[in-house]
Amino acid sequence: MKLKNALKTIPLLLIASLFPFSVIAAELDSTNYKIVGATTQGGGTLTTASGNYSALLEVGRISNNPRNYSTSYKLFTSPEQAFLPAVPEVSCFETTTSGSSNCVSGPSELVNGMVAICGPSGCYNKARFEIDSNDNPTDTLYAVMISTDNFVSDVRYVDGNNFWPETITTHNLNDFLTKADWETEVFNIQGLQTGTTYYIRVMALHGDFTQTEVGPIASATTSGGSVFFDIDIEDENGVSAETAPPHSISFTGAYALIGGSAPTVAEDRVWLDAGTNSQGGFAVVVRGVNGGLKSNTTGQTIVSATADLNVTSDGFGLQSEYISQDSYSYLGTISATSDYSGSGNNVGIVGTSSTKVYEASSPVFNGRMALKVIAKPGTDKTAAADYQETIYFILIPRF
Repeated sequence: MKLKNALKTIPLLLIASLFPFSVIAAELDSTNYKIVGATTQGGGTLTTASGNYSALLEVGRISNNPRNYSTSYKLFTSPEQAFLPAVPEVSCFETTTSGSSNCVSGPSELVNGMVAICGPSGCYNKARFEIDSNDNPTDTLYAVMISTDNFVSDVRYVDGNNFWPETITTHNLNDFLTKADWETEVFNIQGLQTGTTYYIRVMALHGDFTQTEVGPIASATTSGGSVFFDIDIEDENGVSAETAPPHSISFTGAYALIGGSAPTVAEDRVWLDAGTNSQGGFAVVVRGVNGGLKSNTTGQTIVSATADLNVTSDGFGLQSEYISQDSYSYLGTISATSDYSGSGNNVGIVGTSSTKVYEASSPVFNGRMALKVIAKPGTDKTAAADYQETIYFILIPRF
């Protein structure tokens, strides 16, 4: 049959290229799975790829939904996804590790775990994480999400300036930092609560409009505040001695106090053990009940004072003899205050008010200290066997 209009003699295929059309496959069946609602543009067709399934081939841009999900991966099929950086992962997130660490770009002390930079039992208010960039360029930026309930309702970000958790209302582009910038900060998450499990995940940005999905979740639990304090009584060689209360030191035998004699150092020392993960370290203070060695029999007191007993007529006090602690550059160093750090027979007071004897400005691991007890009775003191003082040592952590 002849056509009346010449235009109608143009092949149907050319009409399709001038006026785009879509081939809709409502259902693609196989013995293994079904594809529903697939769409192609510019020349889609069906073909049989094997005896087990059918495949949809296309010529031109893919226009199906670009999000194909799995429990293990997400497949992006639209061309714009090619401009996104790789989704980053968390290579380490730590607060309380001991003896080892998965963090590799931080301080060398991490070979002994987070306790080596936070003190006994680890960090109670901060943490360290490092990023697995999955081969993104070095100038890729990253933001960190943080939560206490695995992102159910508590969803916050880590501030890129002070490294504290912040709400989404204050989160902005300034919170995106490079991997190097994040990891230069030793504690790159701060302001945390003690004894709390935190969850983090990281997203990447490399250019405008290229923010990735957030990566897999990592978790860590902060420690509680840790304080250890112990007293032992042993002679000058008692560096490792452990003794049980009640604790007492006596001036007896060869160490007996004689009126008008030279200053006498008691045979035993007061040994103190101290350790804490308190960020501000600690102070040890001392106070007495009587303000010196008092005899109820004579009613006399060898008064305690900060003094050189070689010069004063009588007196009583303490002098630091030994200090040690585990040495880590991120932990503190114990020092005796000036009143108690003298030599010879210079002593610090044991008064009825508290006086600081030792302090450290950072966390301390395995601190050990020893104090001499030195006394000098004057010629006016009547001999008696009950000159005594009750001494309290108090450790004050600085959380």
